[in-house]
Amino acid sequence: MEFDLIHRYFKTPFGRLARANANTVLVGIGDDCATLQLLPGHHLYTSTDTLVEGVHFFSDDSPHATGWKALACNLSDLAASGASPLGFTLNLSLPEINESWLADFSAGLLDVATRFNCPLVGGDTTSSGPNPSKTLSITVFGQAPITHRGFNRAHAKIGEEVWLSGTPGLARLGLLLEYQRRDRLAECCQGTELHQVQVLLDAMPAHLRQSAVIQLGTPLPRLELGVRLHGLASACLDLSDGLSGDLAHISKASDVSAVLVQSSLESMWRERWPEICQRADAAELLKILVTQTLKGGDDFELCWTAHPNHHDAIQSFGGGLHCVGFIEPGSGIWLQSPSADRTRVSARSYNHFAETQN
Repeated sequence: MEFDLIHRYFKTPFGRLARANANTVLVGIGDDCATLQLLPGHHLYTSTDTLVEGVHFFSDDSPHATGWKALACNLSDLAASGASPLGFTLNLSLPEINESWLADFSAGLLDVATRFNCPLVGGDTTSSGPNPSKTLSITVFGQAPITHRGFNRAHAKIGEEVWLSGTPGLARLGLLLEYQRRDRLAECCQGTELHQVQVLLDAMPAHLRQSAVIQLGTPLPRLELGVRLHGLASACLDLSDGLSGDLAHISKASDVSAVLVQSSLESMWRERWPEICQRADAAELLKILVTQTLKGGDDFELCWTAHPNHHDAIQSFGGGLHCVGFIEPGSGIWLQSPSADRTRVSARSYNHFAETQN
């Protein structure tokens, strides 16, 4: 049964992609080990993530979107390292065999794998036994020239700028919309914040709602951007657990302070939501959006630091890139108001073992 499933939903559908990459995937699905061929003068990069039903995705989420996101979040780690994909392995732990779910999940996985040319090279399937939840573990492999020294979190330097791709916080809005749809919004926020979030969600236009849902369900890893940042970015990571918490990793590893400029974050949101400027409550809504940007996760956008001399080169890449802060001596993450006052920001990244997540 296990080998039947592997052939039907993984080896056969992914066969064309594997054959198209025969120069790098020397041995793929079907042997004890996969054999991958690096390009000459390249280093190997690898990353792994696990998604658990009920923690990272709802049990009734679209299997196609679940498959897409499972691989996309791993590819995002390669993007944050400036690496290009070589292939990936998949481990599936399932409470039961649901062939309809497997077919749609496999299709979502194949769609993102094909888009970013990342063949499936191996994996495993097993029963989760008495555990009723699905567990998905993916390991990705990538490569980058040895001349690329990586975007280590400890490489940020005083005086550098802080940059973001896309609109971090957008996936947080998608999650809030999903919880609102399920009448469970109070599980995400309480008290004053709950009221603020309700006001925000009610004000959001249809196009922003749609973008938020897409960002949450089918994020696009910034692989091309990661490669283009070679020689420009110093430290880089992808935003999986929230801007404040993820940027705090760079701050701690580099022994520096990161200052985020409130007006720059608000400008980022005005670009995404132009109509907000016409609203009487625009200032209030923008403050709420900045708060959600700081704490929201699952965007899988890139956050990096770069010397000011590289500002124009990065800006020339096109729209959707935002310079939102700078690196200073000190520690922690700070938010600078339009009046230049600063407030220390709590590093609120997702903690799987916390009793509550707000």
